[in-house]
Amino acid sequence: MSLLQRACAALAAAAAILMLPAVAFASVDDAVMNKEGYWGIDVDNGACAASMTLQGGSIFLLRALHGNVTFALFGHAPLARGKVVRLETEGHGFDFKASYSEEGATLYYNGVMDARALAALRLARQVRILADGRQVAAMTFEGTGFEGALDGVIACSRGEKGWWGSGVGEARVAEGPMPDKQAAAPVLSKAGVWSISVGDPGICIAEAVAGEHRRLQVLAAVGRMGFAVSSDSDALPQGRKGRVETDAYAFDFPAGYGGRRYMSMSKPFDSQALSALASAKWIRVSVDDQVLLDASVEGSGLADLLDDVAACSKSQKGWWGEGAAAR
Repeated sequence: MSLLQRACAALAAAAAILMLPAVAFASVDDAVMNKEGYWGIDVDNGACAASMTLQGGSIFLLRALHGNVTFALFGHAPLARGKVVRLETEGHGFDFKASYSEEGATLYYNGVMDARALAALRLARQVRILADGRQVAAMTFEGTGFEGALDGVIACSRGEKGWWGSGVGEARVAEGPMPDKQAAAPVLSKAGVWSISVGDPGICIAEAVAGEHRRLQVLAAVGRMGFAVSSDSDALPQGRKGRVETDAYAFDFPAGYGGRRYMSMSKPFDSQALSALASAKWIRVSVDDQVLLDASVEGSGLADLLDDVAACSKSQKGWWGEGAAAR
């Protein structure tokens, strides 16, 4: 497998970290329980998860990556659906856009909980989850050691050791393609559009949001570059023949998939494609004539970004940090 192909595989795993239904969660039996015996923490596919089994057998889970926290509820049967999920404590309530697994038994927030929501949970005795006003779950946090579990899962996600054992990055996940070293937290460019994550060995990942639920990613492996498209919610159209179009150029590529919500090209850009991308005003990506992404990139700093992510993958320092060390 070439380094660029391995980079694509690594990105497939990284892109799944906060996309809860796409991840095969570690067994709750593998979690280290807190002293109160309610919350368990385990390292799970490059992130950390804290879970508690509720009355009736449902599981409430917090998932943390680089200190950012999201949540999910796992049921045994399809859950009541709603466009707005409300996490409600005694004195505070927070609305989130609801997402569901295909079978409907998993409800999750595909985003990051803000400081106010986390503070309210930290002080809560009782918590309810509502979907369009209908109660989906109710749980008691009082006496469960929740505050320690919240602090623990955040610390674990930052690589710290504690009662849960080793933090993320201390232990490797045995299943699925993973980078040799967990990618560092993304660094946002001055233009505020593109971010770069530094991986190892010799791999850097640039990413920009393109539409409500799509992300365009540029992979660089020791200077050679390809790209990927990921979805934050729905599955991507599947196909074999991929096509990239700009306002002045188009080229085809064989499409590869790292799950239902991640598609990448399996060969690097040639010089003509790179030149066209650097001067592009818009980019459209399709597979078998099904559009995955159609975005304006004019003014986004894409031309500089291509140079920067290539330099990053060659171990050069810049606004992204130290650069990726080549093996």
